[in-house]
Amino acid sequence: MSDAKWDIYLLGETQLGVERSTLVRNLATLFKKDVPVIEKMLRKSRSLLKANVDLATARKYQAAIDKAGGLCELVEHGEQLFPNDALSPIAPRPTLSVTPIESAAAPVSAPASHPDHAVISYSSPYESPQADVSGPSRFCFKCGAALYAGMSRCPSCNTLQPNLRSKSKVTAGFLAFFIGGFGIHRFYLGQWWGIFYLLFWGSLIPSIISIIEAFVFWFSSDERWQRKYGQVPEKGPGMVVALIVGAILFVSIIGILAAIALPAYQDYTIRAKVNAAAPLVEETRATVENVILEKNFFPSENIMAGLPENISTPHVRSIRLSAGAKLVVTYNALSAGKAPTIVWTPKKSGNRILWDCKGGTMQDKHRSPECRGGAGAKADTTTAQPKKPITDLRIYSDDKTVSLVVPASWKGNRQLNENAILGVANTSEANYALVMTESKESFDDSTDAATYLSLIVENLQAGSSDFSELQQARTVVINKKPARQQVVALTVQGEKIVYILTTLETDTHFYALYAWTVESLYPQNQDTLRKVSESFSIY
Repeated sequence: MSDAKWDIYLLGETQLGVERSTLVRNLATLFKKDVPVIEKMLRKSRSLLKANVDLATARKYQAAIDKAGGLCELVEHGEQLFPNDALSPIAPRPTLSVTPIESAAAPVSAPASHPDHAVISYSSPYESPQADVSGPSRFCFKCGAALYAGMSRCPSCNTLQPNLRSKSKVTAGFLAFFIGGFGIHRFYLGQWWGIFYLLFWGSLIPSIISIIEAFVFWFSSDERWQRKYGQVPEKGPGMVVALIVGAILFVSIIGILAAIALPAYQDYTIRAKVNAAAPLVEETRATVENVILEKNFFPSENIMAGLPENISTPHVRSIRLSAGAKLVVTYNALSAGKAPTIVWTPKKSGNRILWDCKGGTMQDKHRSPECRGGAGAKADTTTAQPKKPITDLRIYSDDKTVSLVVPASWKGNRQLNENAILGVANTSEANYALVMTESKESFDDSTDAATYLSLIVENLQAGSSDFSELQQARTVVINKKPARQQVVALTVQGEKIVYILTTLETDTHFYALYAWTVESLYPQNQDTLRKVSESFSIY
């Protein structure tokens, strides 16, 4: 029996789960033949492949064909004519009866005549399971059954297998650990539902889950990885759509974060610049405080407080005093738009000065906490009250030695009396006031503020034929010093005028304050005229 010869026939069928085109390619590669030749042979139910070979060689051919995904049959060699399309035709021999035999039970290599042929491992229905020692190359994505190269359908569940590619568990782990919150590792593994990681990224739950997944990936056995993630489908239409949607979500999230982070960073830098200017502002305020407390005087200009005219730093454009010793700090343009300001307003309380810094155009969010809630705050349209107009304004004499506080509608007026050192008026309301002064050297030592007031009243009475006293002289307190005040009425150029006369003295001078209006308006203007008169200050 060992001397028997065998013929090898290629059957025109494929193994279960193997596509015909795959079998054609494998056989063409195995036997180094053109594809049309192989297709022609497979169109027949049975084609002679090799004749008159020993049993060992026949079994090698059979194993190679089985691994290529095809079916073959071995029959004992007999006399017969061979077809012209046989791969290895030999001289015709007499036909003998043939009987099928068992295929080899052990794995074999490629035929000796073709030592360079790559043999692809496949299972065969004629072959025992032990025949394949190379192992499966992949597994069914649906049922997990072993698949061999060339199988497009699962032999167990007959499910069509997609085109697959290998993925690295190390790469998947790193993607999950560092940027897993965006679902990138799931997209890498061909899983479209990684898009849900993007949707819930803000909750941080995907980030926590992905870190855990990273360690699961890294510590998974190779066999388990191969079954679950080693071979994943290539990108199909669904995956492409998922990637596009994921990219849009990713860009949107980054855009939202940038829209939040950039303004926040800009606000931070502006606050830092404002804080950097704080020491200079405090030093300037301290200087102004000393002037107010020592001289009981609220300077309205830098020079009056001993401050330089130009106070500036890289972050501060200027610091200037205005009426009422208000400190106007103008910052350099910290962002697009005009240079913002913070106004510090002093208020005397006993022996100390309290500062209010809610004024100015600086936005509330850029101010220090104690300066918020003022002009820089956003208006609340539901509860906002109308702004109160400025009620007073301090006006100084040209030599800055005296001043009066008047309503904002009043203005300085130098035309009231050429000898006056300070004149103010609101001509539309017929309200006027001026300050006169004389040196005490022109009077004897017995003259005081009361005597000086009497002299003024006598002069007015002498120059008018229609004089009347509306209020007798009385003592009032102006800047914690006694002064004398009297109200008289007289006719001037045909118009009846009411004067509130106030006098006071210093060690060297007498001061006389004239505040007047027409008689018809006196009832409604008298409080304003008294307030202006009693606001008199000497420096």
